[in-house]
Amino acid sequence: MSPSEWDECFLLHQRPYGETSVIAEVFSRKNGKMSLMARGAKKPKSNFFGYLAPFTKLKFTCTGRSDLKTLTNIDRDFSDSSNNFTKKSYSLLYINELLIRLLPKGAAQEDLFILYESFLSQVLAGNDLELTLRHFELDLLDMLGYGLDFESEIDRNEEIEPMKKYSFIPERGFRESNESNFTGEDIINIRTRNLSKVSKKYLKHLTQTAIHFCLDGRDLVSRDIFKRIRS
Repeated sequence: MSPSEWDECFLLHQRPYGETSVIAEVFSRKNGKMSLMARGAKKPKSNFFGYLAPFTKLKFTCTGRSDLKTLTNIDRDFSDSSNNFTKKSYSLLYINELLIRLLPKGAAQEDLFILYESFLSQVLAGNDLELTLRHFELDLLDMLGYGLDFESEIDRNEEIEPMKKYSFIPERGFRESNESNFTGEDIINIRTRNLSKVSKKYLKHLTQTAIHFCLDGRDLVSRDIFKRIRS
């Protein structure tokens, strides 16, 4: 990236570096997930002070040839009040951590950037939080190549039938099972993204199981924090 080339990004995470600097993990439109060094960002007189805010689209330039770039310019719209969250904050932090864990560094993902931007807009607009999360999780899995097969049963390769019951097998798909409460109609509604017609409990179990498998069984810090707060 040349010093004069502006890009757009969302902050996923930041951590202190030394006494005055910050290393920011961002998801950029043109370059995917990136690590940026914001030198002196913790100083009140710094050009970066107060700009690195999550859930707000930022404009930036940077320099460097290594994986850790140096932030040179940054801008944002301070009229955006997207930092005033309560329960939503933890859901958004969960999505940010998910992107940090699943996205490869330095690989352009503009379609996913647009999906993430749309997701934030829907949350800020007050759309149903759970359904918005489930939509994003399913689309994220599809875009990263972890998409589920909602078309056919895994053992006999037969078309999913609305009146039959199925259990979900991570990485493989759906197996006919009379012991499950998950119906073929549910699967078809998920495939067509009619998520409001599916039990939120079953839908969450499906996406969380699939994501847990993609993370190789590793727990997310944000999810543990949210569980402790709710208990």
